[in-house]
Amino acid sequence: MTDQIEPSPRSLDQIPANRALVDQLYSRGKINRQARNEALKLLIPHTQWGVWASRLLLGLGVCLVLSGIVYFFAFNWAKLLPAHKLGGIQFAIIASIISACVCGLSRLSGQLSLIAASVFVGVFLAVFGQIYQTGADAYQLFMVWSLLILGWTILSNFAAHWVLWLVISNVFFVLWWDQIALGRSLVGHDWALLILPFLAFFNGLALCIREFLSNKPSYSWLVAKWTRWIILIPILTTLNIPIVLLIVDLDQAYDSAFIGSFIGILGHIGVYFYYRKIVKDIWSLAAITISTLIIVETLAIKILYEALRDEDELGLLLMGIVTIGIITGFTMYLRGLTHTLHKEVTEVEKVKKEDTGPNKETGTADA
Repeated sequence: MTDQIEPSPRSLDQIPANRALVDQLYSRGKINRQARNEALKLLIPHTQWGVWASRLLLGLGVCLVLSGIVYFFAFNWAKLLPAHKLGGIQFAIIASIISACVCGLSRLSGQLSLIAASVFVGVFLAVFGQIYQTGADAYQLFMVWSLLILGWTILSNFAAHWVLWLVISNVFFVLWWDQIALGRSLVGHDWALLILPFLAFFNGLALCIREFLSNKPSYSWLVAKWTRWIILIPILTTLNIPIVLLIVDLDQAYDSAFIGSFIGILGHIGVYFYYRKIVKDIWSLAAITISTLIIVETLAIKILYEALRDEDELGLLLMGIVTIGIITGFTMYLRGLTHTLHKEVTEVEKVKKEDTGPNKETGTADA
C-alpha cells in the first residue's frame, strides 16, 4: 500500500518497471494520464488474467492429484501389498523429483512438482509406520517430515513451499506439546495454553526472516505481500486466543492464560509499531485492527452480560448497539490511518527528492 523510498545507485535500465513506479511517476506529474494508461497496458496486459487462471488451475490440479493419491491408499489399504504401497509412493517421489529437474525450479510446474515430492515424503512416512507398526508418535512423523524436506524447501526459493514447511512444523510443535509435554506430564495441564505464545514466537521468527530477506535482490520471490499476511494472520490468532479466553472465563483462568495474555498484548503492540512506524503496510495494520476489535468486542460483551444478566432482551439490544459502535469506531480509525500513512509517504518522497537533488536518480522498493 505504501512504498519505502531509498536512494539507489542503479542506472535507469536496472530499475524494474512495475505498477508502483508508474503510479509514482504519475502522482509526481512526470507523466500524464495517457502515458500512465499506456504504460499499464504494457506492464499488465489484458491477457494476463489467462496467465493467472492457468496458474490457479495448475495449482488446483496438483492439489487434487495429491489428494486423490492419498485417498487411494486410504481406501484400498487392505487390498494392497506392502511392496505395492511403499513401491508406489517411492515411484511417485522419484517421478516428482525428475519432473522438477526437467521443468526447472524457475518454472511454476517445476516448483509444484517439488512440492508434490515433499507431500509424498509425508505419505511414505505414514505408510511405512502403518506397515511395520513402528510405534512412533504422530509428532515424530511430522518432525522427521519437516527435517527431510527442509533441504528441498531451501533450494526451491518458492514461497508456497515454505508455507507447506511452516504448516508441517507447526503441527509438529502442537502434537509434541500434546503428546509429550502434556501427555507425559512434563508440564501440568494448567500450562496448556503456553503452546500458543510459543507458536506465535516461532512464526514471528519466520516473519522477521521474511521481512529481512525480502529487501535483498536475490530473494525477490518473497516480495509478494501475501507472504507477509499468510504468516502474520496465524501470529495474531495465537496471540489473540489467550486474551479472549481470559476475558471469557477470568475466574477459571490458569497462570498460562495470564502469561499468554500478557505476551499477546505485547505482541500486538510490537507488531502494530513495526507496521505503523517502519514498514507502514496498511493491510497488516488492518489485520491487527481486526484482532484488536475482537478483543474489545469480547470485553464489551462480557461486561454487558455481567451487568445485565437478568435482562436478556435489554442485554441483547445493548450488545447489538455496542457492537455497531465498536465496529464503526475501528473502521473510522482505520480509514483515518490510511490517509495519515499516505500523507506521511508523500512527505517522505518530497524530502528524499530534495535531498538527492534533481540530477540524481532515486529507486523505489516496495515495502
